[in-house]
Amino acid sequence: MINDSEKSANKVGNRAISSVRLTYEAQVNVIKVQIGDLESIRSSLGLSQRKMAQLLLVDPSSWSRWTQKGDDVPPHIYRALQWYMILQEKIPGLNASYFLQKDITSLKKDIEATLTKRMDELVYNSASENDRFEGEIIDLKQKLKNAEDAHSLLFKRLKRLYLVIFLACLASTLVFLL
Repeated sequence: MINDSEKSANKVGNRAISSVRLTYEAQVNVIKVQIGDLESIRSSLGLSQRKMAQLLLVDPSSWSRWTQKGDDVPPHIYRALQWYMILQEKIPGLNASYFLQKDITSLKKDIEATLTKRMDELVYNSASENDRFEGEIIDLKQKLKNAEDAHSLLFKRLKRLYLVIFLACLASTLVFLL
């Protein structure tokens, strides 16, 4: 039997919480553990509340309501912040200014330079890896040739041994018959 407090715990206002909503809330809790709450994220990014609201395309009063009054933050806000943090980690030159400034040509140049540098590093690493692999291939080819030579020598010795055994059998048969 469900008591009144359990019933109210599963309702928002006068509506029941759907399973989808519960899933979203669970995902938000996981994201909070990974990247923190709204204020810790904002301070780690070094943004004002106004800039943070602009970055998320929300009214600054919404940000205040979420952080000061404790209203529920829509799950997509945490997902957007999670994606933003991941994107910023992958492309270091891509900061909040890129999304907030109207003239982004200098930022685009910085990002292109960063990407070009990373691609050059990848190409250089690929070339050195290629050289290493070529060396390994040459070593493996030499080992294969050595193994083939050893196999050929062993085969020749086996042929001689079989010939000796055959001749010994033939001789013993001739001795037996004579």
